[in-house]
Amino acid sequence: MINHATLIGRSHRLWQQNGQDFALSGAPAPDCAFGLVLDGCGSKYRSDTAVFPSHNEVGAKLLGKFLASALSHKLQSDTAVSPADLLADLYRQSLDFLAGLVALFPGQNPALRRQLVMTHLLCTVVGFVKVADTAVFFWRGDGFLAVDGSVTGLDSGNQPDYLAYDMLEGRRDGRFHSQPIPPDARWFAAASDGWTADLLTGCATPRPGPALQRWLNQQSQPRGQFEDDGAVAVWWGERAKELS
Repeated sequence: MINHATLIGRSHRLWQQNGQDFALSGAPAPDCAFGLVLDGCGSKYRSDTAVFPSHNEVGAKLLGKFLASALSHKLQSDTAVSPADLLADLYRQSLDFLAGLVALFPGQNPALRRQLVMTHLLCTVVGFVKVADTAVFFWRGDGFLAVDGSVTGLDSGNQPDYLAYDMLEGRRDGRFHSQPIPPDARWFAAASDGWTADLLTGCATPRPGPALQRWLNQQSQPRGQFEDDGAVAVWWGERAKELS
């Protein structure tokens, strides 16, 4: 079973700002699944002459939709693909997608195109993909990975290596960072940096459909929890459901 949920953080609600997190998950083929969590950069962009507000939640949603579509298509057409090959192709396709968006922007002014990237396309990506008995986390930027209650923080020192940076630098040799998931894992999750390790361990209980979203809404009520946005994608195996 797989599910995802998102939440607008307290600070964004108070300031009437858009939520910057986005999550998607899917099971496009038998014994295949993916989960995606994206978080748009909230920092303002400072050029040599001006300061521009950011709307990078746009990029989080666009890139998230693209990644989900690309993963669904690949897993439906080739369930024997290896995670390494899948992620290498996904990286190249993602860069091409972002470059295509920028190429549609009128004019050839590099400063304006850079401004578009820095204010609309900067977002972290934290996700997982499962093909048969093999599963792997992949990411660019910060967030959290969780496996059976063991939580790993992806700390970037407040300098996330956003995927869109590779496009600005003209790189074609980059990659998604990755980490294998133990084949006997009962459950695993990818989450944005608005979470804490203690909160993530609460995802161990399988929650189908809207149940995960309702639970997440409840976690945001105590003061001090989810000041920032929160997004999560979770996969539960049969053993997790038996133990719940």
